[in-house]
Amino acid sequence: MTGKNKISFNLELEESLANSLRRYINQVLILAIDEVEISKNDSPLYDETVAHRMGLIPLRSSKAINEKTSGDMKLNSSKEGYVYSGEMKGDFEVVYDKMPITLLNKNQEFEIKAKVKSGRGIEHAKFSPGIMFYRDVFDVKVDKDCPEEVVKICPKKVFSLDKGKVVVESSEKCDMCEVCTEYCKKHKNESIKITPKSELVITVESFGQITPKEMFEKSIDALKKDLNELAKKFK
Repeated sequence: MTGKNKISFNLELEESLANSLRRYINQVLILAIDEVEISKNDSPLYDETVAHRMGLIPLRSSKAINEKTSGDMKLNSSKEGYVYSGEMKGDFEVVYDKMPITLLNKNQEFEIKAKVKSGRGIEHAKFSPGIMFYRDVFDVKVDKDCPEEVVKICPKKVFSLDKGKVVVESSEKCDMCEVCTEYCKKHKNESIKITPKSELVITVESFGQITPKEMFEKSIDALKKDLNELAKKFK
């Protein structure tokens, strides 16, 4: 399954390695607002609250970034209503232009200057590029005497009826909740067998600064780099 900011795929991978890649998502270099200078703030929000909200606005650059990448953004508003992220102008592009920052009433003003820098999620959540999670894939088998009721009680809709017999429609939906097997056991029936495969379903979701594919690949590169450094120390 793929999307603009989300990909999901099957991969034969050990859970320990998958977990390492998940953790190394926060080693990927990302842009975020680091410092905010507020000249005017007539809105109902405290300066600290405004600065915190602005730090979490995803930003991206048309050029490759590195450890020294930095720049400026500014926002001036005196219109009545919400002040949105898209009103910020400067050296970088705002990913989502309809993120509300604060609210102004008539004759109120809001003026800020912000410093942008690159960073990693291990330093602060505002530098996090997204999330990654995974789950096991199971092999589901049913015997011909499987009770029809399991089709209705399965919360993931793994089963369906074909000519009055229960068949597995999509084993990838199974999350081993065991509702079906417990039902069968209560009726002294063991016609369903669920066993884990060597695969994982991995989902990578980006906050928009980079694509999920880039995020996953850069996580792998960061892990490789640290493993190489560790190997050198052992030598």
